Amino acid sequence: MDGIRALAIVMVFALHYGGGTHGGTVLNLINQLRLRGWMGVDLFFTLSGFLITGILFDTRADSHYFTRFFARRSVRIFPIFYLVFSIFLVLTPILHYQWQAGHSLFLIYLGNFSLAANPALETIHSTTHPAASAHLIHFWSLCVEEQFYLIWPLVVWLVKDRIRLIRIAALLSALAFVLRLVVVQTVPPVHLEPWMVHQLPFRMDSLLFGAILALLLRGQNADEWQRRCKWAFLFSVAIFVALSIALPSLNAPWLNTAGFSLLALASSGLIGATLRPASPAFRFFNLRPLKVLGKYSYGFYVYHLLWAGGWFAFVAFLTPRLHSSVLANALSTILNFAVTFVVAKISYDFFEVRFLRFKRNFEYDSELREHRANFTEELKV
Repeated sequence: MDGIRALAIVMVFALHYGGGTHGGTVLNLINQLRLRGWMGVDLFFTLSGFLITGILFDTRADSHYFTRFFARRSVRIFPIFYLVFSIFLVLTPILHYQWQAGHSLFLIYLGNFSLAANPALETIHSTTHPAASAHLIHFWSLCVEEQFYLIWPLVVWLVKDRIRLIRIAALLSALAFVLRLVVVQTVPPVHLEPWMVHQLPFRMDSLLFGAILALLLRGQNADEWQRRCKWAFLFSVAIFVALSIALPSLNAPWLNTAGFSLLALASSGLIGATLRPASPAFRFFNLRPLKVLGKYSYGFYVYHLLWAGGWFAFVAFLTPRLHSSVLANALSTILNFAVTFVVAKISYDFFEVRFLRFKRNFEYDSELREHRANFTEELKV
């Protein structure tokens, strides 16, 4: 799945830093694709729903189900999340960051609500070095995922039955679609992104489609469902592209309603197709460069936008010297990508792994049984 993570992070990165690619037919086309890089977040959501639900369902009878799940999630997610805020606090006396009360909600993964109430909270402004202002806007998706992680494990534990879980996930996905229809018809477009796009009740289908896929692939007809994934992907992408051509506005009502459902279906189809050995998707997403990038994608996502102002200032510095905004932006984007990757790799190899080792203290019953069985076999030898 690391290859799919790589695709998602490249899409998001292109959205935030691929500007300046306009002025001709080809560059305008590239820019239109870039502007849809937000779909990478939807891909992340569906992949998270798929992976987490698989873990939860497989361990639903575990003797320490909640403790082990939340402990293992915590050592993966929390370290660099809170490291970032610690760095901001340390830098505050130097850069004179202007904190607001609403920023504290990020610390308990409710930042998407504070951003909706006050969009100015997306940035922690520096009064002395504006280019070094800290950007938190992308943390909304981390908040949505964490909120899902708090609710869905309880649902899986209470229900346990695979078919019932599929039905519940499908009903909740339909509910999310209906809620978006109502909001799009009643809320001014300017409020749609913070109050709908960034909130779990309206986006839960993006995660639950992945959950449904995980549950389908654990049934007797898993192979048949896996074969269908390719067609689900192609079908949903074809409809999405057709609607995008017919109604190209980035704020079109269809995009904020059926569009998210189509993206969830496409993401699920892509994930399922990638699981089939020897398939084109499997071969592509198992390319080493993609797997390496995907391994560090979480850190890459967290770090990539924090000091975006500095990179934009760098573009402004390069443009008159290179006599080309396109060239300046391309050079800055390449350098930015490389620096962010290096930072994410260093973060993972020298910081995050220290916490990931604690997962050994929270092994599931199935893992413990496997270890005991292996130990017994070694004794026999």
